[in-house]
Amino acid sequence: MDENNQEQENFTINMTCQFCWQLATSDYVCTNSTNCMTVSCPRQRYNATCTVRDHIHCLGNRVFPKMLYCNWTGGYKWSTALALSITLGGFGADRFYLGQWREGLGKLFSFGGLGIWTLIDVLLIGVGYVGPADGSLYI
Repeated sequence: MDENNQEQENFTINMTCQFCWQLATSDYVCTNSTNCMTVSCPRQRYNATCTVRDHIHCLGNRVFPKMLYCNWTGGYKWSTALALSITLGGFGADRFYLGQWREGLGKLFSFGGLGIWTLIDVLLIGVGYVGPADGSLYI
């Protein structure tokens, strides 16, 4: 239908010409793995079957296989990181705990950025923005 609610035979679709497997990760949904090890396996991958969302236009098969990385944890607890940030954040204990020793040294020798860096880190760790240095997830 056009602007005047008249039927039209032709229509135009603007789209980027790319294959379905080249789309951004937000444009398709993949199956989750049931055989991933969750502790200390940072580079483990699994075969997933991905399906393109209905409103996305692409070339090729709309269902395709893809190798995805497993979610894993290195054993870091969010509650411990937050408690360290609140109590000993001025000395960089939270950053040392998360494996970010360079930032920990910076906080240690600047007394937590005179308190400002400590307050910002409490907020960033509290919302989950700052995580373990190895790329793992919190327990």
